[in-house]
Amino acid sequence: MLHMEETEKLLYRLTEWEQEQAAGRITQKEFRSALEALPRDLRPLDWYGIEAPAPGGREDTALPEFDEKSFILSGDDVCVRKHDTRDATPPHSHNFYELIAVLDGTARNAMENREVELGRGQLFLLCPKAVHGISCSPDAVVLNVLIRASFFRASFPAVFGVGGVQEGLFSPPGAPGRCMLFDMGEDEETRALVLLLARESLSSRPNRRAAVNGALALLFSFLLDHGEMVQKESPKKYEAEMREILSYLSACCADATLAGAAEQLHFSTRHIARILRETGQKSFNTLLREARVAAARRLLEETSLTVEEVAQAAGFSEGGYFIRVFRRETGTTPALYRAQYQQNHKI
Repeated sequence: MLHMEETEKLLYRLTEWEQEQAAGRITQKEFRSALEALPRDLRPLDWYGIEAPAPGGREDTALPEFDEKSFILSGDDVCVRKHDTRDATPPHSHNFYELIAVLDGTARNAMENREVELGRGQLFLLCPKAVHGISCSPDAVVLNVLIRASFFRASFPAVFGVGGVQEGLFSPPGAPGRCMLFDMGEDEETRALVLLLARESLSSRPNRRAAVNGALALLFSFLLDHGEMVQKESPKKYEAEMREILSYLSACCADATLAGAAEQLHFSTRHIARILRETGQKSFNTLLREARVAAARRLLEETSLTVEEVAQAAGFSEGGYFIRVFRRETGTTPALYRAQYQQNHKI
């Protein structure tokens, strides 16, 4: 509890410093010095782009769609940042999931066809491809939680169980404009879980990634069990079937085929293609390749298997093809990915 209070005080202090700098009462250099003077485990330099997270890390870009490789560290699945109250993020989209958590003040989320005003205690989940822009009140304390798409798709069934997930929450995971608003009001447990997520993201412990993922799982579980879903915009058609397809890909990626999915799920292959098309999904082969890359990432992180053995276990036909696909999807080779992961997590 002490750590949570410390994290909460830090977030409010950062908002004060942002407004001091915006008003000209302190310089950018003094703002940076204040950040650098914080204890190591409470020093959010990368939240403000002061310390590059890793090679190929976050870059300024004018592109309307942001890529997860520019925001989420190689080896991580989740990135947590405090939204800078000095900046209004212009309209953009991205290929990752984003959870906006408002601890205090207000945040205006401008969508393509409407504006969503978020207040204290509200959390807003955006799916990939949703075009939006964010601006905050000067007193706002808002966290942006960026979640790697492959991690969300692969882990959500494993964490909550396909049958236990409420209709429409995560499937179809990439349909344009999908969003969901949870209103938790003054619920202290939700607030504590959001602060835990922020705290663990600042940690330099070797098991930081697992702690961050665990905190996020706890938060989503609590939202599902106790949150009031006040807005939901998603097509209901094919939701249950889409969840079954994604669960199959996650569980059976090494041996999965379109024909195998059709047989196990009791669909025809043409029906699967129709489901993917009408829910705005990628092709079956693309989703399968992403599921195999996600499985390979976990094996590189958690086992000592050789690259060739990882390729076979994840369902790739041969090592050379695996390396090419892995590099295209992640921006690095399997060997470098493992080395970066071990360096980042001090393994």
